[in-house]
Amino acid sequence: MKETEPIITSLSQVVGQSRAVRVLQTALDAYWHERSKHGEENVSFPHLLMCGPGGTGKTMLSELVARELCTEVHVELAQNISNIGQMQGLLMMLDTPGQILFLDEIHQLNESVQVCLYRALEERKLFLGGNKKPVTLPPFTLIGATTHEYMLTTSSRDRFQILIRLSHYDTDEMSVLIEQRAKRLGWGIDPNSVRELAKRSRGVPRLAVRMLEAAKRSCSAGGCDFIETSHVDEMLEMEGIDALGFDPVEQSYLHLLKQHQGAVRLNVLATHLGLPRQSIEMFESDFIRLGLITKNEKGRCLTPAGHEHVKASNG
Repeated sequence: MKETEPIITSLSQVVGQSRAVRVLQTALDAYWHERSKHGEENVSFPHLLMCGPGGTGKTMLSELVARELCTEVHVELAQNISNIGQMQGLLMMLDTPGQILFLDEIHQLNESVQVCLYRALEERKLFLGGNKKPVTLPPFTLIGATTHEYMLTTSSRDRFQILIRLSHYDTDEMSVLIEQRAKRLGWGIDPNSVRELAKRSRGVPRLAVRMLEAAKRSCSAGGCDFIETSHVDEMLEMEGIDALGFDPVEQSYLHLLKQHQGAVRLNVLATHLGLPRQSIEMFESDFIRLGLITKNEKGRCLTPAGHEHVKASNG
């Protein structure tokens, strides 16, 4: 799916998400068994929906499935598909049995496009309108990735034969992932630095990798080849990342809640921060998960844990 060689090349190398990996490996083994009996033309991998928070591995696991299926993949962001004609055009590109269509953030498809898609999944036919004969599609696989599973229609969700739900990583898993990533890149790093990065990654591999790369830049800028805690500390101070891994914009959100008496509405936060409401809703899910804020019909409030975190961050 990407031109660059991936850091992880098989499901056996994946850290964490053990339930998801087991389900996918079982499905792959079953696929190859059935294909050996019935042939390539008659067997396709089951349609697959990857659900979970951003940065927890949906795209990476999808890439590994495609790699292990040895097939061509057509990749598209769902937000770029605004009408049925565009969806039909994508499906028409699947001209060889076994190909994969990967739709990222699939919940952003409008309902009419979702209907077009699930009819193609169920009947393998495209109804182009008028008196034209339906186009029969070869066996293919749809892989959908979404951070908001229930924004898909029930009918669309029901067409997926495999549902994978990913979760945040714990600190131990994050430590292994960071060590694994550094080793594959040929970077030396001390255990304390690994642990510090893991604690501040909020259970999100994408964030851990970003901080590891930033720490390596601090290390290299100082003429060193081995990442030590001083390099991590310098990176954290330079980028303004607090003890829980929140950046300055996210910290501003918490400070705004602390400054207000009572609940603060989302539109007020958006105005003060100069951000779209959708952006705020994306990062505040971590505040809720970590017990720093609560939400109700009146708005957002800091919890006692949230007040303590802001107080500690202010020194």
